[in-house]
Amino acid sequence: MSELSGLSVAGLSVGYGKALVLDQLSLEVPRGQVVAVVGPNGAGKSTLVRAISGSLRARAGEIQFNGQRLTGLPAYRIARMGVLQVPETRDIFAGMTVWENLRVAFDNLNPEEDARALFDEIYTLFPILAERRDAIAGNLSGGQQQMLAIARALVGRPRLLMLDEPSLGLAHLIIREIYHTLEALRRQGLTVLLVEQNARMAVKFADYSVVLANGEIVLQGTRDELMANDQLVQHYLGGRPAELLRP
Repeated sequence: MSELSGLSVAGLSVGYGKALVLDQLSLEVPRGQVVAVVGPNGAGKSTLVRAISGSLRARAGEIQFNGQRLTGLPAYRIARMGVLQVPETRDIFAGMTVWENLRVAFDNLNPEEDARALFDEIYTLFPILAERRDAIAGNLSGGQQQMLAIARALVGRPRLLMLDEPSLGLAHLIIREIYHTLEALRRQGLTVLLVEQNARMAVKFADYSVVLANGEIVLQGTRDELMANDQLVQHYLGGRPAELLRP
């Protein structure tokens, strides 16, 4: 990957305590593309995102985004560089309103911009948040909370958006709505690292997909390439490629 061209992870090793979760993992997310990371529970998907965002320190390896070194930087500096994570746990401020959640993100990540214009953009992407801007975030449905978590990251004008299990626990109709919004962001040229257990949805959506198992990449390729790897897809993702990619 050339300089100033997206995310580059090279030889990344990271873990918890004495346990090593990722060992010498390398991954690239070209600028303007969506790369999905899928695989079973415990494969290391969320660990990868935490290492990139700076919330988990790498033991070895190098992480760069657009030619800038992220390895060893504190999480707040990485976030202010436009590398933003939507965690699996969402981590919204449940006792605050929707507007207050967005305002906190704005004040910390993007205080120089026109807040009104930016919030109008967010509300256009997520009309339900506009309707419920004065609602307490903890009273929102699971799908609405996920939308708020994504919207809060978008307030920071991400250059790389990392989504950790955005479909987890949500109804199919809500998942489709969230992915419809992600498609709009893709058309705007946003670079996305998408971590998912919903392999069917992720592989169909992404430009390129990586399968993690036991902290290692065991399969990767474009949608068409994955369809051709019948044995590997069946073993690591469950089902056959035709079933995996069926609407």
